[in-house]
Amino acid sequence: MEKLPHFILELANFHGGNPDKIIELINKFSKLNYNNLGIKFQPFKFDKIALPDYSEYDIYKGLFIPEDKWENLIELAYSKIGKVWLDIFDLYGIEILEKNMAKIYGIKLQASVLNNGEIISSLSKMDLSNKELIINISGYELSEIEDIISNFNKLKFKKIILQIGFQNYPTNIKDTSLRKIEIIKNCFPEYEISFADHISAKDKYAQTFPIYACLKGCTYIEKHVCLNRSEAVYDYFSALEYKEIKKILEEIKKVRESYSSRFIPITEKIYLEKTVEKPIIKNKINPGQIVSKDDLIFRRANKIGITIKKINKIQSNFYILNKELNKYSTLNVEDFKKAKIGVIVAVRMKSSRLKNKAILPIYGVPSIERCLQNCLKFKFVNDVILATSTMSEDNILKDCTLGGKAKFWQGDPDDVISRYIGACEKYNIDVVIRVTGDCPVISPEIAELLLKLHFKEGADYTGANKFAVGSACEIYNVEALKRIILYFGKANYSEYMTWYMRSNPSFFKINIVDLPDDLLRNYRLTLDFQEDLDMFNLLFQELDKNNYESTLINIFKILDNHPEIVHINSHIKQVYKENKQLIENLNKVTKIK
Repeated sequence: MEKLPHFILELANFHGGNPDKIIELINKFSKLNYNNLGIKFQPFKFDKIALPDYSEYDIYKGLFIPEDKWENLIELAYSKIGKVWLDIFDLYGIEILEKNMAKIYGIKLQASVLNNGEIISSLSKMDLSNKELIINISGYELSEIEDIISNFNKLKFKKIILQIGFQNYPTNIKDTSLRKIEIIKNCFPEYEISFADHISAKDKYAQTFPIYACLKGCTYIEKHVCLNRSEAVYDYFSALEYKEIKKILEEIKKVRESYSSRFIPITEKIYLEKTVEKPIIKNKINPGQIVSKDDLIFRRANKIGITIKKINKIQSNFYILNKELNKYSTLNVEDFKKAKIGVIVAVRMKSSRLKNKAILPIYGVPSIERCLQNCLKFKFVNDVILATSTMSEDNILKDCTLGGKAKFWQGDPDDVISRYIGACEKYNIDVVIRVTGDCPVISPEIAELLLKLHFKEGADYTGANKFAVGSACEIYNVEALKRIILYFGKANYSEYMTWYMRSNPSFFKINIVDLPDDLLRNYRLTLDFQEDLDMFNLLFQELDKNNYESTLINIFKILDNHPEIVHINSHIKQVYKENKQLIENLNKVTKIK
């Protein structure tokens, strides 16, 4: 050992909620003649760490220490010992950290809180560049540890230390897994290792084990301490008294016994499963929704529930909730179902600026059929539906479904949202990709990207931030569309469906996506004027000449090299972007009061 390991005195909860006991311990242990000493506290609050149904909830209540007391204790420890650590379990621990930041040397996160989104989000907002972080990785496989390190590196701590040892009091000798040190060192050589053993204090090996951990390469040692085990109510099983800390000795025989045959002992796995802070539904959530990080809190609870990692994996395969989940519910596999995904192309023959534009030929193929051809290329889609009105003038569109490859639906002539909902109910659609019929080169590439991110983010609505007009679709949960009708009764401006979502971020989970550069241009690719039709005819002529498919990448390749084609309709502006009175009215009438 080049230098003395950093030895951390872990106070845990021996004090039983009495701050005077902590003061007494600080004063006594500060007399240790050791120049790399630290002390660690566990500030938590009962209702922030667990739900009332958790078996130890009432114990947590009794252990609670108020903020002002913690401030005094931290000040005393800082002046007497120097290096003060906090064990963060919940948002109350975050509050104590924020209010005493200048006197905190580092923080520790137990294995059971590493996926707590509330804690991670709060830490991401702090400047932690002069703090150290101990991550307890007990119960996790090597591949998971790699992901954990990657995630916490984003928080930019001064240093990250990997800790071994789990708090199953008292830990069996065979479960201390001394061999695990060299495995972790070999896999993650750039990180220092800490060990926190919890061997029974009655066993003399508890006093020698930390030495063996140091000899194996640990540079941080954490050990439970107390004033007097016979007087402590909690956390005394592995806690050493002052005289025992002072005389930690070697015991070679038990070093060999401490090598575990398992990387993760069964009891360690059971402990993690028992104590891990589970994802819990924050407020009631409806069937048909996708779970987002904003829908969740993290708590210890006795209810059975899957992990956030499992939730994300399920939803990445395009699953939605199949039942209503109430506040404080956990999630289970059976709460999800495979979403039926549909593309709905809204189109009508009514068009004042370019008469009958839906059936006008673009290089020999009707405009709406060009649109449907691209929609049929969308990945992960169950049905493509051409949705028009019940007006007799729109009946002609029945013949534009590419020989039945696209389904057909007629609904409300004016309320586009009701028309969409009707089509979704007819064909049992759960998640809808919205396409307008005046987009003959709508992009399958953009649709795939938006759809994946919609499920990844647990959104109600997903749309692109910037895009070539006519290239991008939008993603809606049908449940969210139904909520619009529930709030408004009738959506009078529903042809501007986007506004009903983007105007109400407090009611809907909005996901706005920045497209990659290769899918982004400032071209006009929508059909509304004669100039648009002229542009599309020349575009498809060039695509045909070069034997290109009508992918967005190929379209951009043509237009990038033919500015004269771009120029034909580049002067035309979108009404909903230029008409200030319309925009002002939409912002007003689409907002939920």
